Amino acid sequence: MKNIIFDSVSVARAGRIIIKNASFTIKTGECVALYGPNGAGKTTILNLINGLLFAFQGKIVVGDTTLTKNTALSVQLITGYVPQNFEVDSRIPILAKTVVLSGIYGKLGLFHYPSQQHFDKVRKIMELFEIGHIFDRPFGQISGGEKQKTMIARAMMQEPEILLLDEPFSSISESSKWKILEIIKHWKKEKNITILLVSHEKQVIEKLCNKIFYLEEGTIVSQESIDGNL
Repeated sequence: MKNIIFDSVSVARAGRIIIKNASFTIKTGECVALYGPNGAGKTTILNLINGLLFAFQGKIVVGDTTLTKNTALSVQLITGYVPQNFEVDSRIPILAKTVVLSGIYGKLGLFHYPSQQHFDKVRKIMELFEIGHIFDRPFGQISGGEKQKTMIARAMMQEPEILLLDEPFSSISESSKWKILEIIKHWKKEKNITILLVSHEKQVIEKLCNKIFYLEEGTIVSQESIDGNL
């Protein structure tokens, strides 16, 4: 079980409180949407779970692990993160396939190199997301939608227990968005993955999630269950 527990968590940046005394539990296999205006603290919650930020008050527990700077890596190994924006300088020749493959680097360990089977899996996942044609293309030279699909493919390559999605469909076409949602929904059901989704699209939330947290100014002001996805 990898329940996620926030216990009286507060976060500040540049002298401003971003998250105020947040307490909640997300159970294994749930999909929770974080919904609210810009600056409400949605992305901050994802960054806290992924060990990219740390609270000055309270604690966060993932499974049996209390998140600290010393334990963050162990949580990151089981967490797939799809950020809203992931930019690479177009002059840097990192290929799309390498970005997807990087999802397994933490589990491979130091001085262990990917096998042909790993590259075959990368191609299979990229074809699933209809981006097989960019397999050998520089990541910095592909479209915004292709970048988001590549990052979702990277998370799938990692085979995470927790999936963090930050506006993952903002640059993806309508037809592709619904296909990818079906893939993620099937993947969640098959693997019992816990998902946190930041999205402003109610239709996307209702398609995937079973619960919504409404945030305002760093505070969860209400919670709502979506019975159809329980």
